[in-house]
Amino acid sequence: MNNISQNPQAASPTQSVPQAEIFIDCKEVARRLGCGARTIDRWTAKGFIPFYKINSKVVLFKWSEVESSLKANNRIWRGLD
Repeated sequence: MNNISQNPQAASPTQSVPQAEIFIDCKEVARRLGCGARTIDRWTAKGFIPFYKINSKVVLFKWSEVESSLKANNRIWRGLD
């Protein structure tokens, strides 16, 4: 007796599986945007960009969320499209 059921929505071997997005730190966000880490700190404090506070000293970001937030808030976008 076979108790394994087929899931029609399961990914087939030919479909690509989405990769998990990695977190980046403040210095990397600043480097990608061409600004200083202090600017990123200010934008974080003002709520312009989303962040993940890991502990009292570590703040991380997802690049895709930073991009979309800056575009939505009409922040300076230095040709990153």
